[in-house]
Amino acid sequence: MNLRLKTSLDVETKLTELQSALQLSSKAAVMRLAIAFSLRLPGDPRIFDGKIVKYDVKKQNGADYNRFTIFGTDDDVYKALMQQHLKENFEDDVFFPELTNAHLSRGIVELNGDFKLANNKEKFLRELL
Repeated sequence: MNLRLKTSLDVETKLTELQSALQLSSKAAVMRLAIAFSLRLPGDPRIFDGKIVKYDVKKQNGADYNRFTIFGTDDDVYKALMQQHLKENFEDDVFFPELTNAHLSRGIVELNGDFKLANNKEKFLRELL
């Protein structure tokens, strides 16, 4: 069971910027929002150019996060949401870090784009609700 996830530098930069701009208490809160944004989109977030891209920690040069830091006690809820999204059951090592990283990477782009379109925190939060 893998308990660590390492982000890419691009994801880490966006996490830092959004945490500051949204004035959230932690990057984990931004991560959960990004995962939720990704779950709204159809398809497997691991697919790029028609092929499944596997999580490779050696290619990640961002920060390292503990599984409990990201999900807290809601680990099973997020796994169930991801299984429902893909309409398949999968093992724990696919859920974390592979799918979690894929949803985070795809969702942070959407979250960041929506925030930039809104142009300020209050407008973004109103549109989010």
